[in-house]
Amino acid sequence: MTRTRRSWKRHESAIAEKLGGTRNPCTGGQHSDVDAGPFAAEVKLRRSLPQWIHDAVDQAARSAGERTPIVVLVESRQGIKARRYVLLRFEDFVDWHGSLEMTEVEQ
Repeated sequence: MTRTRRSWKRHESAIAEKLGGTRNPCTGGQHSDVDAGPFAAEVKLRRSLPQWIHDAVDQAARSAGERTPIVVLVESRQGIKARRYVLLRFEDFVDWHGSLEMTEVEQ
């Protein structure tokens, strides 16, 4: 197994553990990387992310006070319905939701 493959597996496992969920092995089927309560998480590992993302999260954190900082990303262009995404730090997400219990249906 290559170092890169071990790395993303390790990150998926760590995220599953933090969320109280389970990591789904890569078997070629269509499923999420991690199942955690009501969430189906895709984990994308990159050596770096664009600096503007870090800057936006830092700006949200500075102005949030005691609230949870989020960034709303919007893709908008003529003739296409706007696509919106919410971005927040993983640690804030875990603080907010804690460990997510799996329901009987999900197990």
